[in-house]
Amino acid sequence: MMFAIIHRGGKSVRLLPHRYQEDGRYHVSPIRRGPYIPLADERDIPDYLANGYSLGMSGENHGPTMIRPELIEGWVELRQGVATFWQRKKPRKIR
Repeated sequence: MMFAIIHRGGKSVRLLPHRYQEDGRYHVSPIRRGPYIPLADERDIPDYLANGYSLGMSGENHGPTMIRPELIEGWVELRQGVATFWQRKKPRKIR
């Protein structure tokens, strides 16, 4: 399952892929402000993320926004024919 965790004002929000009501599709884009590419099948999303496209995501009390692929966890990326799950590295605590 794909998700992203963003931090706004001290709160953490979990975002999931957003299906737009206008066309019932997911939107990806090479840049933050369109043009958007509509995808009918969520199985196509990882291919676009692997090529650096941002994905429209939303969460509870948080409207849709474009999220960069490096902030999205749980999608599969193909590298040299080997499928690996993309996991964001945890930030180190500075003491």
